[in-house]
Amino acid sequence: MDALARHGRRREGERPRRGEHLGHLGRARGHGAKRIQRLLTSPYFGRVDFHASGDTEARAHYLGVHNFSDPQTQEIVVHDWRAPVSSLYYDFESGEAFFQAPQGIAHGEITGKRQYKIQDGRLEYMFESALNIGDDVLQRELSQSADDKMKNIVATIQREQNAVIRNETAQVLILQGVAGSGKTSIALHRVAFLLYRFKDTLSSDNIMILSPNKVFGDYIANVLPELGEEQIAEIDFTTIAGRFLANITDYETFSEQVVNLLDRVDDAAAERMRYKATPEFVTLLDAWISARTDEEFTPAEIVQKNNRLSAGWVAATFGQSPTLPIFTRLDLLADTAVHLLKQQASDRGRTWTAADTTAVRRQVRAMFPHKDALAVYKAFYSHPARRGLFKPLGRKKVEYADAFPLIYTMIRTSRQESYGRIRHLLIDEMQDYTPIQYAVVRELFSCRMTILGDANQSVNPFSSSSPSTIRSIFPEADCLELRKSYRSTTEITDFAQHISRNDKIVPVERHGRPPQVIACTDQKGQQAQILALIEQHRNSEHKSLGIICKTTAQATTLYQALAEAGVELTLLDYDSAEFAGGIVITSAHLSKGLEFDTVIVPQVDDTNYANEMDRCMLYIACTRAMHELHLTHDGPVSRFLTFAGQPRGDLGVGHGEAGEIRDHATVARVG
Repeated sequence: MDALARHGRRREGERPRRGEHLGHLGRARGHGAKRIQRLLTSPYFGRVDFHASGDTEARAHYLGVHNFSDPQTQEIVVHDWRAPVSSLYYDFESGEAFFQAPQGIAHGEITGKRQYKIQDGRLEYMFESALNIGDDVLQRELSQSADDKMKNIVATIQREQNAVIRNETAQVLILQGVAGSGKTSIALHRVAFLLYRFKDTLSSDNIMILSPNKVFGDYIANVLPELGEEQIAEIDFTTIAGRFLANITDYETFSEQVVNLLDRVDDAAAERMRYKATPEFVTLLDAWISARTDEEFTPAEIVQKNNRLSAGWVAATFGQSPTLPIFTRLDLLADTAVHLLKQQASDRGRTWTAADTTAVRRQVRAMFPHKDALAVYKAFYSHPARRGLFKPLGRKKVEYADAFPLIYTMIRTSRQESYGRIRHLLIDEMQDYTPIQYAVVRELFSCRMTILGDANQSVNPFSSSSPSTIRSIFPEADCLELRKSYRSTTEITDFAQHISRNDKIVPVERHGRPPQVIACTDQKGQQAQILALIEQHRNSEHKSLGIICKTTAQATTLYQALAEAGVELTLLDYDSAEFAGGIVITSAHLSKGLEFDTVIVPQVDDTNYANEMDRCMLYIACTRAMHELHLTHDGPVSRFLTFAGQPRGDLGVGHGEAGEIRDHATVARVG
């Protein structure tokens, strides 16, 4: 340990030797075994030399995934990346700087910065850097192959990302991030920071992530443990819907809604979705539910066992609980009535039975015309202006667009159990949830929230939400934006811009092969081309390959064909619970949030990718690629890809600079 401490106090300008072994940590005592093992592998990734005002010389601060102190002197040798002093590394270039020290703000000057890559206890490289997380390190990291799971990014956190991570003040933080901006990873690092910052009052048991599906949950499962924190609980809207609607009605799931829309867009169904996906709908439904109590509750006399409670008594008793939901108030009224009438019967020597209690409850419920929340919700559509906007999918099944309005009606009409132990909720893929779903979340989770996503990556354009839409439900929210994209090469980002333009995106300059749009003569030829691309991938330095189809049905069919041809690959569908490495085949919907070294998008013909929803799916599929992108088709190419056949085009990303199309997409034809 002394050796590491001496290493941590090297004079400015003295460089660690390449390949220097850092096994001295093995003698440390009093730290968790897992944390020690991580430190043995990679004790630190950065160094910042800070000359504090009033000090005679600069002091070197080493940064790592975990804090480490000399067990004899208790001097901090490596600072946790979340420590206040670490903000010097992330937020400042050389020159004047400051950080929030325990005794107050410490001002001074950064005289040097270094960035390291230490793996398996050996130094792979080191850069002197005057800037924030220099391009050399960032480019090296971005050029790496994608692993099986999402990893921590503490060594390359950028200044704008650090501002999100260390935000302590926002009650609700809405984070809009372009594809490849690292928003999910940043949100998880934010969780790790909050657990560190408020370790005395916040634990992993108090945090929950609302994720889009189980595969995605498994994909991100490594990040927090890598950062030394316990895994957090996971939930999704399907689980919430099941909890509330299990004994009420069957319902279409979100995945079923997406599948049905991809098969055929029903204009009437799309109109119902649009109507129920606005903030105005939440306001209207909420006001209508509130008005039912005043407009439809009719106090009446209660008579049982020749004993009576007057309508006036009923009205007065009902009025004593004005803040409770209507059905809760009715139950409380019934309980009070039963208690009094039972006492009166006893005073007269009469026996009170369960049938008497039931009779009283029946009389109380008769004072309100709707028997339950489902009846209340259906009655909402009896208004002439709303007729036709509620269409059940059978006698006991509702559309997905009605599932959460119904749940909201249940919450507003009867007391429900909330998630009281949760003190911070992380919501990913925010654009896929409607305002009424956020209204449900607001009722169930009275805690701080981090809400993140990308408005350009909605899988259902009829019911997608923007940050401003979400803010209508959380007016107190702070909104931040990540515009820089790190995932894809410039060529892939340019290509995706032609499919769905986002003028706010700022790509990190990293070049690679232009995307290929490959025309095949028929379906058999397309399958042969995909097999050739798989073989090409196997012979490359890349690890992960994603074959992303428009639908799970198409993915299943192609999976069977490729498996029969001897390809070892994994199918991810709506029943999958784990992410697998290597070659993966899935749908665009399920690929959201994932990334692959190489992506193949089959069947990009104009019948398969034809409408606005198809455009969204195609954009999502293409933006999963880090290094290489190939698209195949055996019919006329999709209207969203016709730019790839044009001699020239506007190819800029966010700045509209024109150039030769062949620099950004290769158009090939194979027999």
